Amino acid sequence: MIIEIITSEIDFEVMEKIRIARIKAGIDQVELAQRVGVSEGYIGNIENPKIDARVNMRMFGRIATALNLDSYHNLLPDKVKSHDLLVIRLRLIETNSRKHIQNEDGEVPKRFDILNKIPISEEEFKHIKEDKNYKYCRIIEE
Repeated sequence: MIIEIITSEIDFEVMEKIRIARIKAGIDQVELAQRVGVSEGYIGNIENPKIDARVNMRMFGRIATALNLDSYHNLLPDKVKSHDLLVIRLRLIETNSRKHIQNEDGEVPKRFDILNKIPISEEEFKHIKEDKNYKYCRIIEE
């Protein structure tokens, strides 16, 4: 399946880093939710690229603590992102992100391929959102 989302570049990377850190910690979404004190659905939403859910700084700190991380840097991008808002086209790879799966090298398998990233301005995003057919996530190809 190919989808297209509109998101901030930093939110997109943080979402994936949370998922990878959770899997490397050997816990599933239910256990992380219990440790953080939120619903399993909340954790599922923030890890799902098809849902427009973001983590505020307070929740970010609670997640880092629940994952027993030494530093917030483990959940942040390695460098400052060059773009704020992006249209990102992804090819989803079948995977069950609820489970804690790692390959024999201890790496977390990819769950999508990034086909392209197109920067958009705040003004362009405003116009996109004014369209009554706007959706955060569009399915491009089944």
